[in-house]
Amino acid sequence: MTERQAEIGTAFVAGRPLEDRQPPEIDTSLPHSARVYDYWLGGKDHFPADRALGEVFEQAIPTMRQMAKENRVFLGRAVRHLVREAGIRQFLDIGTGIPTGGNTHEVAQAEAPESRVVYIDNDPIVLAHARALLVGDERGRTAYIHADLRDPAAILSHPALTGTLDLTQPVALMLVAVLMLVADEDEPHARVAELLDALPSGSHIVVTHPTADFDPETVAGVVAAADQGKLTLVPRSREQVAAFLGDWELLEPGVVPVMAWRPDGEPPADPEAAWYWAGVARKR
Repeated sequence: MTERQAEIGTAFVAGRPLEDRQPPEIDTSLPHSARVYDYWLGGKDHFPADRALGEVFEQAIPTMRQMAKENRVFLGRAVRHLVREAGIRQFLDIGTGIPTGGNTHEVAQAEAPESRVVYIDNDPIVLAHARALLVGDERGRTAYIHADLRDPAAILSHPALTGTLDLTQPVALMLVAVLMLVADEDEPHARVAELLDALPSGSHIVVTHPTADFDPETVAGVVAAADQGKLTLVPRSREQVAAFLGDWELLEPGVVPVMAWRPDGEPPADPEAAWYWAGVARKR
């Protein structure tokens, strides 16, 4: 952490102290999505319960690790597009996950050092590693808030957000592999719509979401395994994923398999090999 950055309990931010609260306890007895994902990506911040569930998924879907990596690679492509082609310099990344290579601020600030990023997650272990998300270019700014996607008002009003992002200027809302963790009864489409309404013209939304469209039977099995581990996992159809983008202008090539969204180099031989839908849209 540089001298510019201060720890602030439930949030970390460059520049100013905020409220001092005790971070929540880390429960290692139950799997958590961020830690399972870290396991698939080859990270080190996971526990036996996370590895056990991750292995159950891999038994059902042997290419699970590659799917997770393809989703991560997409994030980099999308951020580079937004910086280079759309002129975006502000990012709100919800469902951050445990810091790993190619974080949003690293990709954005490599293209435009002045880029500003606010990360949101509700896993205490992500909070414990939040300092790593703040090591960026001094010409930009990064912040981390321990908060929940199901409470958009708390996110939008948090001092770490309002002190880092200018919500009168375009913002990219990053919802990469997070919406499947919000159950239908928690009204995820309404929660996302609340976030979209708060963003100005020229803002973008980036979504990836796992789906059962390509293999319903296998995905039903991993959903049941997740439920046994007390982990919410809701795969959604292409139409349901597209609905998260609201009435914003959908960028080409539309809502497509994640590997097919503006791939670097040659198009993938089998774009449906990673079972995620992906889409990017712009607010008119």
